[in-house]
Amino acid sequence: MKQPRVRLLTRGDDLGSTHTANVAICDAFRDGILKNASIMVPCPAFEEAAAVIADEPGLCCGLHCTVTAEWDSLRWGPVLLPERVPSLVDARGHFFQTTQALHQNGPRLNEIMAELQAQLERARALGINIRYADQHMVFGWVIEGLDEAFDAWCDREGIRNDRLYGRGLPRIDAPGDPVEQMIARLEEAPPGQYRVVGHPAYATPEMYALGHEGYPGEVVAVERDWQRRVFMDPRIVRCCRENGVLPIRYDEASVLST
Repeated sequence: MKQPRVRLLTRGDDLGSTHTANVAICDAFRDGILKNASIMVPCPAFEEAAAVIADEPGLCCGLHCTVTAEWDSLRWGPVLLPERVPSLVDARGHFFQTTQALHQNGPRLNEIMAELQAQLERARALGINIRYADQHMVFGWVIEGLDEAFDAWCDREGIRNDRLYGRGLPRIDAPGDPVEQMIARLEEAPPGQYRVVGHPAYATPEMYALGHEGYPGEVVAVERDWQRRVFMDPRIVRCCRENGVLPIRYDEASVLST
């Protein structure tokens, strides 16, 4: 069998955040090139997501480690009781909306790691085989030593650490819609392993209701609908087939750095 020119880690984030995200991620797996989905355990559609992916054993599931809740209209808090992680929550027991706000509240390293452990255990309790972990909103900088603790935790739990596999496709200036732009990047990429991350969704009322200052719901809905299409548009599927691009799972990927 001819070796692929590009091995492409395709990851959909925010599984479990909303019903729309759950549907879109499963559709992009069934009908497109999506191979990995990162699940948000504290979110309201988590249990629905767990039930849906139980029927999709070919989908590689990771833990989208979550210590923030960015939307104005959709809020969530920790899996642990808020009083067990007081440095991570606001007065209502919700996570802060930004990593900056979390940092300013003085988060404690032991509380973050305890919450991540609780999220992992809740996912496993529902039968989800967590293969990798990544950080929602990339929060590793909020307290000194967190990235090192996160690395050690992944090793201890036997799950792949996303940061060891992450290399984006080269950026190029290309005309057209987001699908056409992604095709151009795939066609121009030198041989190797790359990662593409998106937040697949449909432009439904549920998505239009999201948003926060600087990122209104109408933009969220349209952008995430395009991110879904980047994983399942027939043009993308054809491009991968004709250009030696092999979509892969985290448990099929090679470590790029240590």
